[in-house]
Amino acid sequence: MDPEENIAGYFAAAQIDRLPEQLSRPRNTLSALNASQRRRNYERCVAATEIWRAADTSEGRRTALNEFKANRGDDDLGVSEIMDPFLQRDMNRLPLSEIEYALDQLGVQDFRNGILSGDERSALDRDGYLDLGQLLGRNQLREMRDRYDALIKKEGANPENAESKGIGRLIDTVVKPINFDGLLDPIFMHPRLLAAVRHILGIHFKFIGSNFHCALPGYGHQGIHADFVWGVKDQPQVVNAVWLIDEFTEDNGATRVVPGTHLSGVHPSGDLVNGEPRDLNASIHEEVKLTGKAGSCFVYNAHLWHGGTQNCTNRLRRAQHCFFGRSQIPSSTDVPNVIDKDVYQRLGRIERAVLDIG
Repeated sequence: MDPEENIAGYFAAAQIDRLPEQLSRPRNTLSALNASQRRRNYERCVAATEIWRAADTSEGRRTALNEFKANRGDDDLGVSEIMDPFLQRDMNRLPLSEIEYALDQLGVQDFRNGILSGDERSALDRDGYLDLGQLLGRNQLREMRDRYDALIKKEGANPENAESKGIGRLIDTVVKPINFDGLLDPIFMHPRLLAAVRHILGIHFKFIGSNFHCALPGYGHQGIHADFVWGVKDQPQVVNAVWLIDEFTEDNGATRVVPGTHLSGVHPSGDLVNGEPRDLNASIHEEVKLTGKAGSCFVYNAHLWHGGTQNCTNRLRRAQHCFFGRSQIPSSTDVPNVIDKDVYQRLGRIERAVLDIG
């Protein structure tokens, strides 16, 4: 397919009708937030972080939340809305013995399972991210690109896929008909990925969502963020992985990360710089870009500060994300209700255990 025709096929999904003339001119996704809104977001994030740290159990955190609400009166900053889903009963659908069985069958139940080296485990602990290497082959990547591109043209403009302007997106890809034949199964089942998830979260975890994300030329910048709503210090709750469907370069919108920030217990929205809430659009001196060859997979503790950068080239930058969380937390995807029946029927006990579906 001609590259220009390929890009034009993404316009409707990206909510644009042409590419910008200056691909490198900043297009900041958070510029609409004024100082008052940033301050309120900061206060909400700090409050939620303090409530989460107040106890080690949902019951104790619920007590802390109720005390906060009583002290705040009518305006609790929206803290209850964001925290309530995480303070309910455990949200795993299957008995925990199922994920234990699956990890045992996959050879990753033991902490020192041999799938990751000691240096790789140390890098995850220290830096918060790891390049798992090229795990997808050339022919597999070609099939995936063709399938993503076709579905973007067909469904990319549907409301459920809409996100930021300039981004082509498909949600819940690995459980939808696009994965009828298992082409995308490695996205959530590759042993090296699951070994990394197990290292960060322990053995009781589940798949909680996936999406295809394509930054078009001139777009893709994201504010720095973490994939959890408040700061978490001692017990990570979420892990994310980005699969490079195209090569990631310094110029085409590679993900930026700030190594070690997963250890701080501070969410970027709850951070101050010179007494003011951090400008999330700004660069950070310590940040690095995750560059690598197509087919590679970067896995990261999702409390790590990170964000997309702007695609300043004239080509697409396609990526597939896969999200995991501890078994007891809510999922971003209601897998039992959205999974395609043909995908469900071909999955075995191990795959269903990772997806947490009976």
